[in-house]
Amino acid sequence: MLVQVGNRVHVVFNEEGYTYGNCVLVDDDVKLMIDSGAGKALDQAQPETVDILINTHHHYDHVRGNDRFKRAKIWLHPTLHPAMQSLEKIMAVDGWKTLMHEDFTYLKSADPSLIPEPWRVDGEVNDGQEIDCGNTKLVVLHTPGHSQGHCSFYFPEEDLAFLGDICLTKVGPWYGEGQTDLTEFIASIDRIIDLKPGRVTTCHVNRVIDNPLPVLAEYRDRILKREERILRRIKARPGTIDELAEEHMIYRQHPSPFVLFWEKSMLRNHLERLVRIGLAERLENGAFAGIEHA
Repeated sequence: MLVQVGNRVHVVFNEEGYTYGNCVLVDDDVKLMIDSGAGKALDQAQPETVDILINTHHHYDHVRGNDRFKRAKIWLHPTLHPAMQSLEKIMAVDGWKTLMHEDFTYLKSADPSLIPEPWRVDGEVNDGQEIDCGNTKLVVLHTPGHSQGHCSFYFPEEDLAFLGDICLTKVGPWYGEGQTDLTEFIASIDRIIDLKPGRVTTCHVNRVIDNPLPVLAEYRDRILKREERILRRIKARPGTIDELAEEHMIYRQHPSPFVLFWEKSMLRNHLERLVRIGLAERLENGAFAGIEHA
C-alpha cells in the first residue's frame, strides 16, 4: 500500500509479514527508493522507473527486491559492501555453526530464484550526506547497531525520519550480528531522540508514528533491561550462552531454530559488552560470570 506522507514522499507499506519490509519512495525529479523489500506492494512504486535505490542495510527483507531496479544505481553504507556478497550475512545467519553446533543447511534447499546473486552495489552513502532529489531533500544518518552500516534517513521539510530496522516493534530491538556494538546501538537511538523528529516510520511498523520520542526511549531501554536481566543471572551463577538461551533471556519463545540462533547471537553481544565494561568475565569452561564491585 502506497501512502503519501509528504509533498513527494510516500511510504510503501508491505502486507506480507516480517520477511518483507516497508520502503520509502521519493517521486521527484530524481526518483529515489529506500529499501526494496515491500513484496507485491513494490509494484505501486514502479521500480523499473527509479533512478537511485538506497538500502538501509544488507538484510534480505531490505534487499530482496533489488533485482527489480534495472536502471537504478544501488547505494548503501561502505562498511556493508562486503556483506552484500555473503548470503549468510544477507540472511542474518553468519556464525550459525559456532552458536548452533551444526552446519547451516537451510539455504541449500532454497529456491535460487528467490535469492538472486550477485548483489549489485554501485555506490555508497555516508553519515551527514544530503541527497537532493529536486524538490525533496533527505539527510543520511549512520545509525549502527542493528548492523554495522545501518542507516536512517531524515526528511527535513517533512520533519519525518525513516528508521529502517530501528524498527520499534514489540519484539525488537534485534542486534544479532557478530560486529554489533550495543553501545553504538544505544547511541544511535539517542541520536534520533536528540534529532526530535515530529514523525517516524520504520521497516516493520505499518504506520507513521507521531510524537515518537517516548516510543524511542522505551525501545532503547529494552536493551538495557535485557542486559540487567542477563547480569543478574550470571551474578547468581555463571552460565554459558547455551544455558542462558534455554532460560529465554531475550525471547519468550523459540518457535524456530532461527529465533534460537538469534537469541544466542544477541546474548553473545550482551556478554561481550559486559566483559568490555568490566561487569563480567569469561571463565575457562566458556561460561560467563558477573563481577561484584565493592
